[in-house]
Amino acid sequence: MKALLIVDMIHEFVDGKFGSEGAKAIISTIKSLAEKFRKNGIVVYLCDSHEAGDPELEIWGEHAMKDTWGAEIVDELKPEKRDIVVKKKTYDGFLFTNLEGILKSKNVDTVYICGVATDICVKHTAFGAFARGFKVNIIKDACSGTSEEANNRALEYMKKIYGANIVESDDL
Repeated sequence: MKALLIVDMIHEFVDGKFGSEGAKAIISTIKSLAEKFRKNGIVVYLCDSHEAGDPELEIWGEHAMKDTWGAEIVDELKPEKRDIVVKKKTYDGFLFTNLEGILKSKNVDTVYICGVATDICVKHTAFGAFARGFKVNIIKDACSGTSEEANNRALEYMKKIYGANIVESDDL
């Protein structure tokens, strides 16, 4: 079984404090991917949802605070009933969450990761998947980094270090 992991397509990183044109540009691609994966796999949204005292807040300042607009999935990508939403407090969607258990309970062995930022949360979630034995695929045209250079470096790193397949959405 395969799963689409949609990373941090929440207001804070699309049209909020850390929003970008790159994040906005991948929305339609991710929407199409989610529709495809719902037919033959599962769709999981990984969303920052911080509380006071989370270590990331010392680096980035207050952002994507639990139960705020910034932590909500953008309207264009609202989950459907059978989709899964996992709230996370750090870059890696596996760390301190039940993501691994969810995927294993559904016999998932392969993940396809997309979203933002390629060089932060996508990269760390890819490591979390790799370290837990999942086959890792990164959907290049459905990811956006903090810069084009950082995006490309992260893709190359994940390919070289995690053995991730770098794929295009049209190939799926």
